[in-house]
Amino acid sequence: MASATTILSSLPDHLRLQRLEALVVASEALNRASGLDDILRAILDLISTQLECERATVFLLDQRTGKLHARQMAGSQQMDGSQPVEIILERGVGVAGYVAETGESVLINDVRADPRFDPSTDLRTGFLTRNMLCAALRKPGGALLGSLQAINARAEMFTDADLAYLESFAALAAIAVEREQWAQAAFRAKLLSTEMELARKIQQRLLPAPGQLDLPQPYSAWGMSQPCYDVGGDTYDIVMLPSGDCAFWVADVSGKGIGAALLMTTLQTELRAFVRSTADLSQLAFELNGRVNKVAPLGTYATLFLGVISVANRRLRFLNAGHLPPVWINSQSATERDFPPGGMPIGLLPGSRYETGETTFLTGERLAVFSDGVTDAVNTAGEAFNAERVAAQLARIKTAQDVALIGAGFLAELDRFRIGAQAQDDTTFLVIGFD
Repeated sequence: MASATTILSSLPDHLRLQRLEALVVASEALNRASGLDDILRAILDLISTQLECERATVFLLDQRTGKLHARQMAGSQQMDGSQPVEIILERGVGVAGYVAETGESVLINDVRADPRFDPSTDLRTGFLTRNMLCAALRKPGGALLGSLQAINARAEMFTDADLAYLESFAALAAIAVEREQWAQAAFRAKLLSTEMELARKIQQRLLPAPGQLDLPQPYSAWGMSQPCYDVGGDTYDIVMLPSGDCAFWVADVSGKGIGAALLMTTLQTELRAFVRSTADLSQLAFELNGRVNKVAPLGTYATLFLGVISVANRRLRFLNAGHLPPVWINSQSATERDFPPGGMPIGLLPGSRYETGETTFLTGERLAVFSDGVTDAVNTAGEAFNAERVAAQLARIKTAQDVALIGAGFLAELDRFRIGAQAQDDTTFLVIGFD
């Protein structure tokens, strides 16, 4: 087929001028109209007038269903005041579906002789389709958005010039559709930003306020959690028990973002309830694992370090469910005290059983518990703030007593290390002890 410019130039001057003026009007509609439907309606009205056809229809591809639906229609079916006809086509069905699938423009002056024509809409509505033009709606980048159709030329047949003219309108309609998609994407982004900010505030209320925590003497603790994105999957807390013991934990949910944040919410809520009602940490972990398995998607889990300090006995009972081992600060014991794993991460395997440990916790000692966002932090050179760096940094402040100085000093050093580098994971650091 010759180019649209060549074909249109072959028309009589008065007709070519009318059609060019109609294209200008349609272009102006892109700037004047308040929404996509107004623009499409203006384009269809111009097509019906300039091509002198009975009906013009815009079909758009629904990304959610993959089907083609008639977004706007102009012509005889609306002139009598009846309700618009709802037309929904499967991908590739009918001439409109064929064009939207292949991007190939079609001119058919006898639809009954064309195997691509689907008569089901005519049978349903009583409308009689005789001839047809159909052009693809295509983004500048080539992606297909739908098709633009003109039906039943009053001159009994369409021409190549008519099809070229329809393709020009299809280009304008495609711009309008793409602009609407951009506007919807911007709206969704703004809405998502608002919802994420709300989620961030809700999550912050589930965590202790960053900094030194308000605890009764002789306990003292300092904590902070920094999400990688707006919301995070790390959680920590400290709960005073009726016995006077102090329970604390740090948990790290696999993954990041909204999914991890939702599971973090479940963990924080369940832990606060279980730690007050269940003294046996093995049973607590077993029940918590069962709860998480019920709500978490397959493959989602959380590492957890949970401890209970007894000042009266100078003892620490603990559970390590796949978490990084804590580090002693200002250790006053000649015996090495480590924190071996007592079971699988919470939520990883249904029915998992857990072993707990117990060790001394002496006056003046501090214990640093953290998530792998600390050890996995990288600087601009690609170096990781690994376990050796954590131990070395904490060793420099091993005689410090003030938990606020320990915590703030450690996080300041971590921030200096990774400044300029993008965050890789949520970062949580908790230091606790008693005097």
